[in-house]
Amino acid sequence: MASFAGALRALNELKASGVVDEYAVAGAMALVFWTEPIPTFDLDVLVFLPEQPSPIVSLEPIYRWTSARGYASQSEHVLIEGVPVQFLPAHNALADEAIETAATLDYEGVPVRVVRAEYLVALYLEPGARTLKRRERAAALKESTSIDPTLLAEILGRFHLEP
Repeated sequence: MASFAGALRALNELKASGVVDEYAVAGAMALVFWTEPIPTFDLDVLVFLPEQPSPIVSLEPIYRWTSARGYASQSEHVLIEGVPVQFLPAHNALADEAIETAATLDYEGVPVRVVRAEYLVALYLEPGARTLKRRERAAALKESTSIDPTLLAEILGRFHLEP
């Protein structure tokens, strides 16, 4: 049986071991912390990776760490405690800031870093990510009580994103 709390414990271990410098849960699973949950297939995790010798970003250290602990890879996911996890290196300044400002919350006694609701909206509204599903998620978040409208407007303006 899948264990979300177990997957979160593994993320904290991944950070503690130095395989990633920092992480933040993003995507639909992050919505669980800010608004009504929605069905999703996987756990998206934004990560800062330690400096690598090549300009090409490699997730090999993550795959090596997870494999050594018996977690199987399946396409772009790693099955951690039965939960498909997709590791996404921070791809731009918005993602960097989303990780840096992530909230440390609690899930069943496990601390977890979660992208703040305002940054989730911004990430959903990035030009390359603006699918109907993501626009709907952004709209639902904007209506939730977890959003600071002033902060959201500042982030959207600074990153030139349209609501």
